[in-house]
Amino acid sequence: MEVFLHIDLNLFMVFICIIMFFSSRSMNERQMVHLKIFRMLILSNLLLLVLESITWLLDGYVSSYSGILYYIVTILLYLITPLPAAFWALFVNYQLFHDSKRLKQEAILFGIPIAISSLITLITPWTGIWFTIDSANIYQRGAWYPLLALISFWPMLYASGSILIHRKKISKKLLVLMLMFMAPPFIGFIVQTQAYGTTVLWSSITISIFLVHSNLQSTQSHLDHLTGLNNRRLLDAFLTDRFKMTKNRQPLSCIMLDINHFKSINDKLGHVAGDEALKDASAILKDSIRKGDFLARFGGDEFVILAEIAEESTLKDMSNRIRDNVLRFNNAQDRPYTLEFSIGYAVYNPDSGWDKNEFIAHVDALMYENKTSAAG
Repeated sequence: MEVFLHIDLNLFMVFICIIMFFSSRSMNERQMVHLKIFRMLILSNLLLLVLESITWLLDGYVSSYSGILYYIVTILLYLITPLPAAFWALFVNYQLFHDSKRLKQEAILFGIPIAISSLITLITPWTGIWFTIDSANIYQRGAWYPLLALISFWPMLYASGSILIHRKKISKKLLVLMLMFMAPPFIGFIVQTQAYGTTVLWSSITISIFLVHSNLQSTQSHLDHLTGLNNRRLLDAFLTDRFKMTKNRQPLSCIMLDINHFKSINDKLGHVAGDEALKDASAILKDSIRKGDFLARFGGDEFVILAEIAEESTLKDMSNRIRDNVLRFNNAQDRPYTLEFSIGYAVYNPDSGWDKNEFIAHVDALMYENKTSAAG
């Protein structure tokens, strides 16, 4: 009965993994590296759930080939065991830095102990380092099993440290979610290492993956794929809501920004440099706004900031702060381009009768006046 309870739980988790694996294919194709890592995380965990279920069926079952089959399945299980934590750490790395070179460096960092673990796994049938299977086809952990547990679990600890150190690079919502990812596997790890015969680790990781997957699905349509800022769709929804609040005299202000000479950056340096310029501009704007301000990529090289500001002088101060931060960036960074914004800003007047589109068009016109005057 206990065996079938374990298998039923695993099969349920396998079903969840299959749904997540195929539904993740529909997410934004531009985030392919990010999604490939996440799908490999799902796939590796799915395989472990299946292999673990097979070991429960084989344990104590004696036939002509059951011993060999048990060794093969257990070896595959141990070969894959370190992968989910490593894929999670790589997923975290890409979320924090969006840097392919850094991602490859960390893949090597995690790959070395995994390679060592794989070698030990392959010689375990002769050495019994990780596990043994006796003549009655009964599995027993080897004396060095805790080392495998450490190799398999440390990338998650590493990822959690990276999240805490670089927490300012991501939203608070994503920060909390990624830190929470550790909780179910940590509990499962403690239970499984202390209570022999208990197998809940891969099920607990499935729960963590599901939490992240649900968040990806819910936020994917609201984020700009390149900069990570709010996108035009969310901007429209947010602006509609904020316009309703202006009827109660809740202040609303808007700043629109455009990167000067952005086409020249693309034409002379290529679209890769253009993408980096957009990312740099986004980072500068994030550092320039206040908590509670709404920042979105409007389209192309244009950005919008919405804020609860009633005084135009306060908007001017924010505009000046952005220009100062741009100047500091250009002086501090060694880029093949310099950044410069054209900026338009205005406080919404409910008595104007403008709807949200007319107000945005007004601020957009002010921005282009700024661009024209600067060019002149």
